[in-house]
Amino acid sequence: MIKITIVEDNANYLKFLENFIELEDHLELSNCFISCEDVLENLEENLSHSDLLLLDLNLPGKEGLSLIPFIKRLSPSPKIIVLTNQDDYLKTLEAIKLGVSGYLLKEASVTELKQAIIEVSEGGCVIDSKLSKLVLEVLTQQKAELETPLSQREQQVLELLALGYVKKEIAKDLDLSYRAIALYTENIYKKLQVSNVAAAVATAIRKGLI
Repeated sequence: MIKITIVEDNANYLKFLENFIELEDHLELSNCFISCEDVLENLEENLSHSDLLLLDLNLPGKEGLSLIPFIKRLSPSPKIIVLTNQDDYLKTLEAIKLGVSGYLLKEASVTELKQAIIEVSEGGCVIDSKLSKLVLEVLTQQKAELETPLSQREQQVLELLALGYVKKEIAKDLDLSYRAIALYTENIYKKLQVSNVAAAVATAIRKGLI
């Protein structure tokens, strides 16, 4: 039996989650909260019987991400799946960096939600298919420290990519040619052993490069 606590302020989505858990034989609802402040009032007691936390990011008062460090200090601490309307991969990276095991958009189907809960409870990690799968792959791989650090210019380019700039905009911002930016980007991918922007940013954050 997987015991679940929900932190969600949207009444309709909360009801959906409650109904979903009630209909699943292997799931049990432990507790519900509508804000981080409610959870923090008596953190250990509130989460003591939970295996997994379904956490909304956009909560009244403190945002959901602010709760994660407190939860990770618990021993044992419940696994965390973030539920959000935001398909922002940078927010995804931040959540995973903080120790979240799953990141789903609220539009995920019942089947996807069920599968995510099972995988996370078994020690896996899950990220919504609409976000980059390579983000999760890079963050969960156990790799050695980078043998070749990024050059100062490559780091500048990567930081702008992380902010959502496209190559043309980076070229204009750094007063360089598009071809030069494309070459820097290719070098970044090679050094970080990745194949796209999301994975490059994920690796750099994990390694403390940006």
